[in-house]
Amino acid sequence: MHAALAASFAALAAAAPVVQRQAAPPPAGIDDAVILQYALSLEHLENTFYREALTKFTAADFKAAGVPSAEAFYNNLQQIAKDEETHVNFLETGLRDAGATPVAECSYNFGYTDAQSFLATANILEGVGVSAYLGAAKYIKSADYLTAAGAILTVESRHSSYLRNVQSPPQSPFPAPFDIPLEFNEVYSLAALFITGCPDTPGTTGLGLKAFPAITAAPAGISKVGDVLTFTVAQEVEATNAYFITFPGGAIPAEITGSGANYQVTVPAAAQAGQAYVVLTKNGDKPTDDNIVAGPAVLQIADNAAEFQAQNPGYDYNPKDCKDDKPGQYPTKGDYPSHPEAPKDYPAHPEQPKSPEAPKDYPKHPEQPKYEHQPEAPKYDAHKPEHKPEHEDKPSTYPVKNGEKPEEDCPEEDKPKTHY
Repeated sequence: MHAALAASFAALAAAAPVVQRQAAPPPAGIDDAVILQYALSLEHLENTFYREALTKFTAADFKAAGVPSAEAFYNNLQQIAKDEETHVNFLETGLRDAGATPVAECSYNFGYTDAQSFLATANILEGVGVSAYLGAAKYIKSADYLTAAGAILTVESRHSSYLRNVQSPPQSPFPAPFDIPLEFNEVYSLAALFITGCPDTPGTTGLGLKAFPAITAAPAGISKVGDVLTFTVAQEVEATNAYFITFPGGAIPAEITGSGANYQVTVPAAAQAGQAYVVLTKNGDKPTDDNIVAGPAVLQIADNAAEFQAQNPGYDYNPKDCKDDKPGQYPTKGDYPSHPEAPKDYPAHPEQPKSPEAPKDYPKHPEQPKYEHQPEAPKYDAHKPEHKPEHEDKPSTYPVKNGEKPEEDCPEEDKPKTHY
């Protein structure tokens, strides 16, 4: 897959600039080739960052740091590392095929000491990566190069969203309707904080970029509108103004007091939620490379996740009663009253009395009397006339009423038959 991506980018590079777009005038010495080298220098930094982290931390380390579903997170972290490595290979191969020498990987010190501080640094780096690609987009003349850079930008944005959601406490994965673009030197100033040295071959130091003095903001953590933050600059500067960089509003002025290396800056009402950037300038003009004297400072401004946490102070994003290391599901255990546990040892039931055993030899029943065979009744044949003796026991005459003639007593067969 890497080879296919590199080949496609090489084809774009070989063909560019076939389609030119009306890009904004870039800073002096910046063209499309330098912008791609600039992108590669940032990808080197991120690639090294994740590669080193995977050799130092395991899923168990992130679980101990309170990351929900640590095994799944570690798997996703490995995928993020592969993405960054792919970006490096993609840009390097494309630049070589276009006849350019890719910038080399530098040496870095990322400063994290444990899994939690690693996550905080990863959150910042991914946010800066999004702002870097977004800020460079307006200067890219080749439409093909712009597409290639945009294809990387969208993935960096997803990385950023994912990492915001695993912070402690979680930050919103989409804190504002717009991301914030940064200029080349503003991005390089943030990247330079981690660079300890670069090889003699062309590298980030050969891109004509400069780093402004760094700012450390206190207190750390989530800031909100109205908070007064202390800015400590790496060296004394003459700052008169402070600006929060936003989009689409541009630079928003903020109250500032102090001098030298120490300043107090108030978060303005128009500050953009999420990862914010603040620069100090030497005059009241909008910040540019010509009047910025320090920064950017990176802040996390309260977003909708912070508002939810303020309204639900007892909400647990990672319930500890999960035995399978899976994130808690809604509703959580605390939403319903728990039922009393059943006793482990129930009292034994008393034994039931046994029924008496049935006798083995039951008494025999008395024998039934045998019935003798009865003689069969004579069968009656309806067609066979029954023989009767003639005039048996019948009187020859019957008594008659006065005046009646006695009937003759003779059998039927002796009567005359009448023929019709």
